Amino acid sequence: MENKAIKLTEVVDALDNFFKIHELPKDPAMSRFVPMVYKKSTIPWTKIFETSFLKRFNGLMVKGFDNVRTVFTASFPHDEILEKFISQSNEGDLLFLHHPISLECGNPKGKLGAGFLPINAKLLQAIQKKKLSIYSCHAPLDYNKNISTNRAIVEALQATVESEFLPYGNGYAGLVAQIQAISTEDLIAKLKQIFQIPYVDFAGKFFKKITKVGIVAGGGDEIEYSQTCRKRGAQAYITGEIFSHYDSDWGKQNTTRLQEYANRVDMSMVGVSHAASEFLVMKTQIPKWFRKKFQLRSVPLSQNNWWV
Repeated sequence: MENKAIKLTEVVDALDNFFKIHELPKDPAMSRFVPMVYKKSTIPWTKIFETSFLKRFNGLMVKGFDNVRTVFTASFPHDEILEKFISQSNEGDLLFLHHPISLECGNPKGKLGAGFLPINAKLLQAIQKKKLSIYSCHAPLDYNKNISTNRAIVEALQATVESEFLPYGNGYAGLVAQIQAISTEDLIAKLKQIFQIPYVDFAGKFFKKITKVGIVAGGGDEIEYSQTCRKRGAQAYITGEIFSHYDSDWGKQNTTRLQEYANRVDMSMVGVSHAASEFLVMKTQIPKWFRKKFQLRSVPLSQNNWWV
C-alpha cells in the first residue's frame, strides 16, 4: 500500500508554526556557522538554499517536489546519512534535520574532530536531481517546551523537569530534572542503552545515589553549564560533549580547562556524543508528531558511528 501524499507546503507550514520558526529572526548558532563553512567552499549555497532559510537559518532549506510521502530524520547531514536518504527515498520525500551542516566532534578514544563542514556537493546535487527536500530545525528544537532534544532525554529517563536554564534563542537549552534514585554506574549503563553507544565520555565523581540530573543535548562543553546544574542540586550532568575533542587551538585549550575543572567537580559528568544526544528526539518524538499530524511514515537515519 502506497503512503499517503501530503503537500510539502502543508508540512512546512505545520513545522514552522509548531516550532515558531518565524518568531526567531536568526538562529544564534547556525547564522554564524553556516556562512562560515560555505565561504570556504565553492558550493553556490545561496542559490541552492531557500531564501527564507538564508534569512533565519531554520526551516525549509532545500525545496523538492511538492508531494511528501515519507519523512526521514537525522541529527547531521553526514555523507552516510545523505546516501541513505537518497537511496531509500522517492521523489518529494523530506529529510528533517537538526543541524543544516555536518559536525565532526571527535572521539574521546580516537581522533579529534574537524568541526563544522559543508554538505557534500555531489550529494547535494543528487538530492536536487531527485527532487527531495530538506528542512532544518536547530535552536527551536532545543528549546521547544513539548518536543525537544532535551525533553526527549527526560522522557527516556522517565524523569520530571524541575527547572530550565541556559537562555538560547526564544527559550532555554538546558533542563534540570528529577529521576528515580540511581548510581553513576547504572546511569551510565542506562545511557549507553538509550543512545545505543558503545561507551560514554566520563569525568568527575561516582555517586551511589543520583536523584537529580542536568541535561544539555549537543555541545555542553562549557563549565558554566554543569556549574549551574550543580548549584541546583544535580549530582549528574548529561550532555553530548563534556570535553571539546576538536582539532583546533580552541578545542585543545577548552579541553584542558574542562579537564582541570572535572578533577575537582563534585559531580558525575557524562557525554553521550553530540550526534547521539540530538538523534533521540528524531527517533522518538518527531516520528510521533508526523504520524499524529499527517499520518506520514518516518524513517530515522542513525549513524554507524556516533563518536565522529
